[in-house]
Amino acid sequence: MGWQEVAARVAREIAAGSRAEGERLPGVRKLAREAGCSPGTAARAYAALRDAELIRGAPRSSFVVAPQAAARAGSWDPGAGAVLIAGSDDPALDLLLRASRGSATLAPGARGSVPGLEQLARGTADAAAVHLLDVASGRWNEGFAKGALAGQPVLLLHLWRREQGLVVPRGNPMRIRTVADLAEQRVAWRPPGAGSRLLLERLMLKEGLQPRPDLGVQANSHLAVAAAVASGAADAGLAVRAVADSLGLDWIPVATEWFELALAAGSRTAMDPLLDVLGSTTVQKRLAALPGYELAMSGEVREVA
Repeated sequence: MGWQEVAARVAREIAAGSRAEGERLPGVRKLAREAGCSPGTAARAYAALRDAELIRGAPRSSFVVAPQAAARAGSWDPGAGAVLIAGSDDPALDLLLRASRGSATLAPGARGSVPGLEQLARGTADAAAVHLLDVASGRWNEGFAKGALAGQPVLLLHLWRREQGLVVPRGNPMRIRTVADLAEQRVAWRPPGAGSRLLLERLMLKEGLQPRPDLGVQANSHLAVAAAVASGAADAGLAVRAVADSLGLDWIPVATEWFELALAAGSRTAMDPLLDVLGSTTVQKRLAALPGYELAMSGEVREVA
């Protein structure tokens, strides 16, 4: 059961008067047991009801039915709100969300694959943008999504494959060719939990280098990595090719990764408007114009075993 169905059920109870104004509602875990869903799904349902001003409160205290909620609950449509996307920073994702015209938007909070999965697990986001490789299995994102939504059917919506590489100044004055050449360089690092930081750490360890983010500069986005290199604050950083090209910097490819949305199967239909935008000719052309993106599997959905 998706959060929309859980929220709709609570709204119907409020509209019918079986949940009276000021009445305390079941806690998140109790609602999850009653609805047969995960606590994260129940929390997301309560968040939507609160945003619609049908209930008041907070998950760690309690929720109560808001004043005059019954009059509004009957006409409230939980499917009308924007889908909340948490997780990884990506210029193409930002383009897609702008093109969605409000049908999908970024969830508040830190960007990064791991923070996104945490938000998905808590129910404060409908989907998490991830690009995490399980080195043991060689599969992208599956185990991580399953871990975040333990006990629920999990889907992965493929957005694109993208190239990650080392951003360096024009002309590459430090003669950096591979990750192994970063030993003595000032590196622009993404925050903890970002998939790009995890990737760079793994690649450095593979080359026998000890990652030292404390000796570099922090960059909260791919564009910030490129800006740090362009300004001279860093000698190199890991980011997608599109941001390097946008600032006229050189770029050295190191990896191609699968960029996907992880979501509970119950949230699948809520993604239809975003999928329609993703599949539109205009958006596909705009995405294809970004260097370093490959769209052959764009829009495909698979279930995580």
